[in-house]
Amino acid sequence: MPTIGGLLRRLEKARSEDADTAEADYAADGRPVRISLDWDKNAIDDEALYVISSYEPNPG
Repeated sequence: MPTIGGLLRRLEKARSEDADTAEADYAADGRPVRISLDWDKNAIDDEALYVISSYEPNPG
């Protein structure tokens, strides 16, 4: 299971490498709730969509 931090690193890498799609939607508190990646719009099976639900902050 990827962590939110890991997903954000993938998003930033996709953006820095000029992926065709590298988008995120954020909750009011600033955490991502949806991350969409597509490295090459002409390629098959390189897309990824992450929906973050049932989020509970780490205590402490």
